[in-house]
Amino acid sequence: MTFVFKLFQNRKGTVLLTLLCCVGSVVSTLLWNKNLAVMIDGVQAGSGLEGSCVAWCVGFLVTAALFQGAMQFFAGYAGEYAVHDLRMRLARVTMRRDYADLAKENSAELISVQQNEMEDINRYISDNLFTLCTTVVNFVFNLVFLLTQNAKLTLLYLIPVAGMAVYTTLSGKVIYRYTKREQEQQKKMNGVAGTLLSLFPVVRIYAAEGLLKESYRSRIDGWKNAVVTQEKTKARLMSVSGMLSCIPLVLLMLVGGRMVFKGTLSIGMLYVFINLSGNVSGVMINISVHLANFRRFCGNLERVWESMETEGEREHECAVTGD
Repeated sequence: MTFVFKLFQNRKGTVLLTLLCCVGSVVSTLLWNKNLAVMIDGVQAGSGLEGSCVAWCVGFLVTAALFQGAMQFFAGYAGEYAVHDLRMRLARVTMRRDYADLAKENSAELISVQQNEMEDINRYISDNLFTLCTTVVNFVFNLVFLLTQNAKLTLLYLIPVAGMAVYTTLSGKVIYRYTKREQEQQKKMNGVAGTLLSLFPVVRIYAAEGLLKESYRSRIDGWKNAVVTQEKTKARLMSVSGMLSCIPLVLLMLVGGRMVFKGTLSIGMLYVFINLSGNVSGVMINISVHLANFRRFCGNLERVWESMETEGEREHECAVTGD
């Protein structure tokens, strides 16, 4: 997490605006659902639709859409500039390094950091990072809202969800372990490929093509096996998560339907529970995937940052900060 804060240290204001717009969108959506429940209850009771209630629903719906659009704008702005800052910093560090130090390192692994890891970071920030933040905010606000509307039904609904949370947390750690292994195998494969290309004339002179080809083939096989094992493990774990995800909704329908017949819960509020329950259980169901992707992102970010932690970079930072 330290590296994530470092990445956005120059974009704090934009990140804060993104989070505020996210909160505004979620709150507007919850208020819209609450007014929708009132409308459904009114129709069920035979009193029809009230104009003021419809106006409030439309207003909250438009407000949520405006907040959502603003959030996407600020998220895109913060993400693009954060990646740009990181690329420029990496380029400055590379340009200041001595040629003798660069010659000692594997050029293919250096290129892998500047291309593969940076591309993964850029892709995750563009597609997943702020989506993850939105998911967390959605989860917290929806959970609090459901608890305030009917604590008994919410707590009963959360019993199987809590078990799913334990399962998905453990499965997320397993997926991360296999993901890290796949990344290491890919790095080794790129290192051998870079060596083969840079030393190809020498290899031809000494007729060592077979030796290097065998080494490269073994690296490819290691990477392929790591990828296949990772995907198989992820598929098994996510299949179990998919089956478990049906339990909370079934329990909600059974318990909530019984409460409606007994008159302790309105049909409109039951609809709202069904409509919003996915924002709570969905986070639990997919938490292993979110954790695995976030840990992969942090691993890539850590490798890029460590490649910039040279003595020259530290001296430059000290000179700038006056430490």
